[in-house]
Amino acid sequence: MHRRSAVTYVGADPETRARVSRAVDAAWDGSRIPDFHPVEPERLLTAADDPDDRLLAGTAGIVTAASALADSAVADRLTETPDRIPVIVLLEGVTVESFRLAVRADADDVVADPDAASDPLADRLAAVIEPEQVRFGSDDANRLREVLLDSGSTLMSTRSDEVDTKISWTMENVGETAELDRIVCYLRDSDVEAFDPSYAWCPDGCDPHVRSLAEFPDGDRLSTFENVVHSSSPAESSPWSAAESREARERETEPPATVHVPLVADWDLVGVLAFETDAWRVWTDEEVALYRTFADLIAYTIARNDRRLELRRRTEQLEQFSAVVSHDLRNPLNVLSGYLEMVESEVSPSTYEPMDRAVTRMETLIDNLLMLARRGETIGETEPTSVVAVAEEAWQTIRAPDATLTIEDDIGSVRADPIRFRQVFENLFRNAIDHVGPSVAIEIGTRAGDSGAGMYVADDGPGIEPDVRDSLFDPGFSTADSSGIGLAIVERIVDAHGWDVNVKNDDGAVFELDFETEAAVSPA
Repeated sequence: MHRRSAVTYVGADPETRARVSRAVDAAWDGSRIPDFHPVEPERLLTAADDPDDRLLAGTAGIVTAASALADSAVADRLTETPDRIPVIVLLEGVTVESFRLAVRADADDVVADPDAASDPLADRLAAVIEPEQVRFGSDDANRLREVLLDSGSTLMSTRSDEVDTKISWTMENVGETAELDRIVCYLRDSDVEAFDPSYAWCPDGCDPHVRSLAEFPDGDRLSTFENVVHSSSPAESSPWSAAESREARERETEPPATVHVPLVADWDLVGVLAFETDAWRVWTDEEVALYRTFADLIAYTIARNDRRLELRRRTEQLEQFSAVVSHDLRNPLNVLSGYLEMVESEVSPSTYEPMDRAVTRMETLIDNLLMLARRGETIGETEPTSVVAVAEEAWQTIRAPDATLTIEDDIGSVRADPIRFRQVFENLFRNAIDHVGPSVAIEIGTRAGDSGAGMYVADDGPGIEPDVRDSLFDPGFSTADSSGIGLAIVERIVDAHGWDVNVKNDDGAVFELDFETEAAVSPA
């Protein structure tokens, strides 16, 4: 990062050099004191002959004596400094010749010799020279942009138990790249309407405190999602003398240069990200825009993790509820099923079969409820799985002796979680029986999917009405006397595998599965 934080003295006189050094210490206080860089006039001329010599690259201002300007080459060199560095000339006696030399060097200010009481040089330095800690250039922007890209990849892939570590790590990378002193992430606590310093990068140590919105600089602007930028330089913030300026800055509660960026999620202010430096700094628009990008990454990561944790909490509650309901339902159902088996030989088939179907449907409903609650959208390890074997295994669980299943001979295999894949077939088979009847004919075969491979499960029923097709996979939706959970389970399992499922009519209902290329059906 291009620094402009040194005051360069051009001259050979040791007493004058000591005077300038003392004035630099007096003009700026603490960590804001620019470096003092003495340079012999001959060295200045040598640097002028070498375009790659960066002697003055970090210079915020130059002080020289009129006697050094007697060499016209030195005076000419000072008029050609990069970015027009301000020049102060020490007159060494108020004479026409000393003024002429100062004019020739295009001086920004002249300072007379000190008297016995004071030296005006310190105040003139503070008034003329603005030692910015850094100037943010295009190379710096590119480096920071690369860090943000890496940070985005890191934050987007982080697990819930890694969020705190990854946010702290990315804050450190951004802070070091941008040469900041601190980055503090304040998260809003809506219960007390305060902002808690949840994350902080402070290499030199810090103790940020809880703040209200009003305690931030221009908090009303943050509330409307605006960036709040406070740049600083001696000329901008020091209307007093050097001594008065030091006293005023010691009373400041904020660092001299800060950027406060709102953290926004779902059109709500969820926090504030503060970028701070203890040195003079003028922020560029490009730099602030990159900080806003970083804030957006953090806000999205925190919001996504909050949603993930809330979903996990609700899932655990649903699992617990489902387990209790299942237990309370299954016990009396088992008793009913046992008594039903005992009286099977004593009642007519027309009486027994409706009762048996009711018990079977209740068992299926309980199984589907548990499956939907406990397994959700997750799958286990995938492996090459025979479609024929899994479909036939699923068919054995179906109580429909008059129904028929036909499977294409060369359907092959697919990479899947075998248990979850079997549940797809079980629910598609039950859906066909529920909507077509106990004597339904079901066919499984291959098809050319959008990815190049797929399969279908078709029945010989009346098909699906167009006006219900969009709602077919919604939990609880059914056009028959069923739970409406089965097809919702099918869609979740298919989605978890990264596949697609669609339905159409073709002499009956046809459910089409499209597989990813690497999971595609292979020949038998």
